[in-house]
Amino acid sequence: MRKKRIGFLGRLLASTLLITAGHAVLANDAINPVPRSDQWWMQRHQSMNDRVKQGNVDLIFIGDSITHGWEGAGKEIWEAYYGHRNAVNLGIGGDRTQHVLWRLDNGNIDGIQPKLAVIMIGTNNAAPNQPEETAEGIKAIVQKLRERLPKTKILLLAIFPRGETPEDPLRQKNEQVNKIIAQFADGEMVKLVDIGPAFLTIDGILPKDIMPDLLHPNTRGYSIWAAAIEPYVAEVLGPLPPPQAEPDAEGFVPLFDGKTIAGWRKAGGNATYWTEDGCIVGKVGPGPNTFLCTEKTFSDFILKVEAKFDVPGNSGIQVRSHQRPDTGRVYGYQCEIDPSDRSWSAGIYDEARRGWLFTLENKEDARKAFKRDDWNEFVIEAKGRHLKTYLNGVPCADYVDESDQADLEGFIALQVHRGKQGQIRWRNIRIKVLDKAE
Repeated sequence: MRKKRIGFLGRLLASTLLITAGHAVLANDAINPVPRSDQWWMQRHQSMNDRVKQGNVDLIFIGDSITHGWEGAGKEIWEAYYGHRNAVNLGIGGDRTQHVLWRLDNGNIDGIQPKLAVIMIGTNNAAPNQPEETAEGIKAIVQKLRERLPKTKILLLAIFPRGETPEDPLRQKNEQVNKIIAQFADGEMVKLVDIGPAFLTIDGILPKDIMPDLLHPNTRGYSIWAAAIEPYVAEVLGPLPPPQAEPDAEGFVPLFDGKTIAGWRKAGGNATYWTEDGCIVGKVGPGPNTFLCTEKTFSDFILKVEAKFDVPGNSGIQVRSHQRPDTGRVYGYQCEIDPSDRSWSAGIYDEARRGWLFTLENKEDARKAFKRDDWNEFVIEAKGRHLKTYLNGVPCADYVDESDQADLEGFIALQVHRGKQGQIRWRNIRIKVLDKAE
């Protein structure tokens, strides 16, 4: 007798078939809370229950192996961003929405009232479930949290991209889920944020130097994740403490702690920033120019920054900057750090009055001073209306702004200019505050 082959739809129906009062009915298994039979799974579940019983929980991360990985590849990033924020990792590798639902019913959130819950779940449902089913499972998780933890705000993350290209079938299914779950946000207690583009190249390729298996982030991936959601976390839990250090022998203090974006905020476009190997990294891409800005403003100072580029571009270090409330555009005096053949690094461009380039006093020496494909130190001195720049110790621009529009105070901003795919790195960002000029 020839066996009858069962297609995908048949398998789906079989997996969701229930018998009720002698009648066959369809059910979505993504919304039916069930545990897993693995002993290690139950042990981890119990260890999370033991942790929440201790109380003192302000932040929870809920998810599968991608969230679980904060304890692996993301361990150092977790400690830097969340180690002091009473955070608990409620991620278990291999989980689907139905397993999370069971865990929430069986101890994972008993007796706590965290300020914020971060949810990233659903990619393991991609193969067995249709997008609509996965979305219903995610909706059930959100609803359960709202019922059990009514004071907890929810940051619902769109499912991260997977597979190398946009044509990957499981990535496409997850993108369909993301379109549906965007409807679950209410703008107040539940926010939907899609940080997926931060992991991708301009053409939608998922690099293996961010997700080596095209699914799970490595340390760089977790750093991108933490930096991307920090504005939303800080909104609920408060900002990360800014760098704290005694002035060095010359009176300079750091503006970057080498691990997080504490003391900085992103403004303008959609470029990605993260921290890695003691550097701030900005990924160049399409769209409006993007700036990473200091929370503090400065008047008179000497600023020292080292910068390095992957590709020629048109980026700069802005000082005494401001952000327009109507357009969000950032403008200020910009020390150009462009490594292209135009060779005007360390010239000053006035973003507030577009098109004014104050050329180098020492152009030939500056051209020779620039080190292509290597680190370059830029020094910007601002005292009253007088601005000076130096490139690797060579004096460059020397300008006095005598106009009525001169800016005498503002924030510092690291610019990622739109352009070819590539990265800009900054390190050793230090400032010496000067007495105000008379």
